[in-house]
Amino acid sequence: MPELPEVECVRRTLLPQLKDRRVSRARIHLDKLARPDAAAFGRGIAGRLVTGCRRQGKLIILELEGGAFWTIHLGMTGQLILAAQRPDVPHIHITVSFTDKGPRLYFRDPRQFGAMTYCRDQKALESGPLANMGPDALSLAAGVFAQRLAGRKAPLKSLLLDQRILAGVGNIYADEALHRAGLSPLSRPCDLSSAQLTRLHAMLLETLAEALRRGGSSVRNFVDAEGRPGTFQHAHRVYQRTGQPCPVCGKEIERIIMAGRSTHFCPACQK
Repeated sequence: MPELPEVECVRRTLLPQLKDRRVSRARIHLDKLARPDAAAFGRGIAGRLVTGCRRQGKLIILELEGGAFWTIHLGMTGQLILAAQRPDVPHIHITVSFTDKGPRLYFRDPRQFGAMTYCRDQKALESGPLANMGPDALSLAAGVFAQRLAGRKAPLKSLLLDQRILAGVGNIYADEALHRAGLSPLSRPCDLSSAQLTRLHAMLLETLAEALRRGGSSVRNFVDAEGRPGTFQHAHRVYQRTGQPCPVCGKEIERIIMAGRSTHFCPACQK
């Protein structure tokens, strides 16, 4: 699933391509991926000027004239493609054209867990796509991060994946940040010092920043809106490196299952 760095890379490629362009129409080929429903989505964005593009966690938020919003969640396998003609690939479920002669926006989603949503105003945005979403992982100050985790008894890995606590972190960057911080994914915040939580915050920001510089992680099919893959997967220390040597101590990376998710760690560096 695309996480914060991947979604931010997509946002950065979308912004110059879509800003100040007016939507002509949306063709929805799979109704369940357009919300609140296909008809409302199509009517809502048609004729609107795109005035901005921002991100909250893993959600792309296109700002439309008149105070409305068009949000995009890539789900597990969603891709946004900017092209003059329909790409020769399967699973393109939504096509958005514009009034100028620029490229159309194609939403491709093989596993169909993503969605595009029209929100008529800020209230609809907050009660819809942003409901139960915590602060963005890149904007959360160290002290606030420690406060949100302090005293909790759930495993650190599970808490980092909880989008209600902080938005944007998924399996890849939780594993990588925990390794850099030297903390076990099974450890609990209630057993940790404030200094350890502060270090985890610093390592999380460091990991996300490096991933952004490298264009994200293309471990499966991720590319940005201009078709460019990321390279951070070549710098992964533990994620999907089961049985390989830890880059710090040389001990074999181990893999366990936590809440149905693969978790990778070094048993020596992350006791």
